[in-house]
Formats: sequence, structure tokens, C-alpha cells
Amino acid sequence: MARTHFAFRIDMWSDDGENVVEYLAGAENLQVAKATYRAACKRWPNAAITLRQGTRVIEDSRRTRTASWYWTDKGEGGGK
Repeated sequence: MARTHFAFRIDMWSDDGENVVEYLAGAENLQVAKATYRAACKRWPNAAITLRQGTRVIEDSRRTRTASWYWTDKGEGGGK
């Protein structure tokens, strides 16, 4: 019998961020879950992807893209 519930899950969300459009993976181990999340973000760089433990969001690609854009645009020295 296949497992259907895991401690951590990786999901792809609709463009409006309201609905899960695809359940990508589940894992019991946080390190495995983070590696899977990073691989999903690399595979679908423009998708909204989350790594969650229940309702707690551990990683959200939308936050990562915003932070990456900020540091790329401004630089660590604040654009100096």
C-alpha cells in the first residue's frame, strides 16, 4: 500500500496562489524535502512552489525570487 501522508510536502500553486495545482512530492526527512524542493524550483523556475510541514510554510519560491531579485538588483552594498 502506497503512503499518502508525509511530514513534509512540496506543492505547485496556481498563478493567483489560491490553489494547489499539483502535489509534487512528500518526504519524512527535512533534508530530503529541502533537496526535493530545490530540484522542483530548478525544474520549474517560474512556478510558485512551496515546501510545507502541515500548514507551516518552510520555503516559498515566490519569496526566494523576490529576495534574489532584490540582491541582484541592489547588490549587497545597497546599490553602491
